[in-house]
Amino acid sequence: MMEREEDTLEERFLNLKDIFNRTNEALVDFMKILEPAIEGAKDDHEKLYFHHIYEEEEHRSDRLQELLPKLESFLENPGMQQTSNAEFIHVLQDISLEKFGLHNFLEHLDLALFQFKDTEHFNKLQQLREMTFEDYQETKRILQALNEQFDGAASKGGSIPTDEKEDVSEGLKIEMYTDDAALTNRPIPLHTPTQIKKRGFTVGSLKK
Repeated sequence: MMEREEDTLEERFLNLKDIFNRTNEALVDFMKILEPAIEGAKDDHEKLYFHHIYEEEEHRSDRLQELLPKLESFLENPGMQQTSNAEFIHVLQDISLEKFGLHNFLEHLDLALFQFKDTEHFNKLQQLREMTFEDYQETKRILQALNEQFDGAASKGGSIPTDEKEDVSEGLKIEMYTDDAALTNRPIPLHTPTQIKKRGFTVGSLKK
């Protein structure tokens, strides 16, 4: 859903609540896919690879569990939605952090799509990837509107992905995660033999 200028703060928070609930459910499904891969890893390297991704998503789930009740509280008490309220500023900054969390989840899903390319999990992972891409773009639009409304109060240091930083070499960025990719309003296809060969990605190279 496209962010509209006339959207109220309540509508933006309701939208974010839906997105965060949706991604919280998605990461549970994702972690269930990773668990047997961790437990059945063929060596320590593979186990560490999957464990690292699992741990980051587990931490993100913990953050979402803390943020969602706060969003609900501000929806129920609109009078507290003031920049003079330190807790409200913290919530705005937490939203910024969870935008970054969606970006990381998108990357983790792409890594998993390479790893589980020829398994029964591929279609499910692809569905999660498409949903997460749309939710990430929508969260970025909402966050921009919040920053405009509250004079940048929703900005948080460390919440801007490398791919969206202006002072980072283009060679360090992944094209499909940049703002230019979002202009198409759809994910750039990645998981096809042509794309994999063109980018030089293999399961082994991604794990090194």
